[in-house]
Amino acid sequence: MASFTLRPHDRSECESLIGGIASQFPGARIEAAHNDTWASYRVDVSCEDPRAAALRDWLNGHHADCPRT
Repeated sequence: MASFTLRPHDRSECESLIGGIASQFPGARIEAAHNDTWASYRVDVSCEDPRAAALRDWLNGHHADCPRT
């Protein structure tokens, strides 16, 4: 299982993460929160094996500069 908390830099990156994960990994669980006033964005995602490695690779390939906590 893979679980990540991502901290997108802005709303556009947040929406890109959510849309990309939802389309590429339909079985993934996604929870997101954003506050445009405070420029605070968070995307929590988890994915069961065997897709966990693919999710990790996809994030590294498409959103490698997005901070993870």
